[in-house]
Parts: sequence; structure tokens; C-alpha cells
Amino acid sequence: MELATARLVLREYTTSDFAAVHAFASDPRTLEFVDWGPDSDRDTRDFLEFCRARAGEVPRRNRTLAITLDSEVIGSIGLTVMARAGKDGGREAEIGYTLRPDRWGKGYATEAAVALVDFGLSQLHLARITATCRPENTASAGVLQKIGMRQVGLLKNDRLIRGGWMDSLVFAIDAEATSPHPSSGPAEKGPAPARRTRQ
Repeated sequence: MELATARLVLREYTTSDFAAVHAFASDPRTLEFVDWGPDSDRDTRDFLEFCRARAGEVPRRNRTLAITLDSEVIGSIGLTVMARAGKDGGREAEIGYTLRPDRWGKGYATEAAVALVDFGLSQLHLARITATCRPENTASAGVLQKIGMRQVGLLKNDRLIRGGWMDSLVFAIDAEATSPHPSSGPAEKGPAPARRTRQ
């Protein structure tokens, strides 16, 4: 699977992406608001194997893709279809992303997320796509709002992160909503709203 945007290509991971993935998956700045990491070499290898295995599944429920800029991996984004149907019987999925810290604030997460949300709604015919982020991660909340999501809930003490419990904001976009599109200017300054897309 491959999706292209104005500046980015979202593509399947390969084993040759180890160094790039390990760089952001072991960086403390990436991990402030997520409940995984820092990754060991083995963790990163396991993640790449997870992506390879999920790419071959039929039907495919998990699409975890490398975010690339000029062929360089700068982050990760994923869409995971839930095993159960939503409350109205339609299929739902969760989106999550991570971006290398030196690429924050340039609109890349917004651009990648718009592409994957559009794919989920138009090609997978999902009824709803959700995402979570920590309330303290205002940059990621801004990204989710920019791609057309709205806050639909708050989960108290939802994630144990670095020994402390943190709340989660829940965002969603429904199929009948207007197609998402980024407004002008970058928003993201921080890491992903969810796991490194290993949801």
C-alpha cells in the first residue's frame, strides 16, 4: 500500500528502515505522551516484523505505514480497524501517528493524517475513525481538530506513562462528516496522540 500527498509518501515498512525507526522510537522527546518506549533494538525489530505480518493479513485490519519525505523515513502512521462493529453497526478504526522531533511544526503529521483518514472513509468505507491524545499534548489535539475530528470524550486515568496515570481526550470523525482538509500553516509540535501505531 502507498499513499502520496503534496510532500509525503506513506508506504509499507521494510527491514532497511530499522535505523530511522529506532532513532525516533528511542528518543525521549518522542515518548513524553505515549505509553511505549524507549525501544530497544529488539523492540524496533519486533515492530518492523509486526508491520510486515499485518501487511499480509486478509482481511487486513492494521495499516501501519512509514511517513517518508524525499524517501527518508520521518515518522509512522497507522489505521487499525476494530474487530467489533460500532454502535450503529458500521466499521470503526483508530488512527495514531508519531513524527521525528526535528520534523515537528511543519505540517507533516496533519498532511499524513488527512491522507489516511480520507483513505479510511472513502476506500475502506469506515463509519467512524477515532484517535486519542493526552490533554497536555495540545499540539496533537490541534492536529486532530485540523483534520476534521471533534472531541467526543475524556477518559480519566487512561494511560500509565512513565509511572503516572494520564487522561486521554477522545476525538472522532464520522463518514457523513465533511471530508477532512488541513487549514493553512503547521500545527503539530509534539508526538503522536496514540501508540507508535501498534494499536
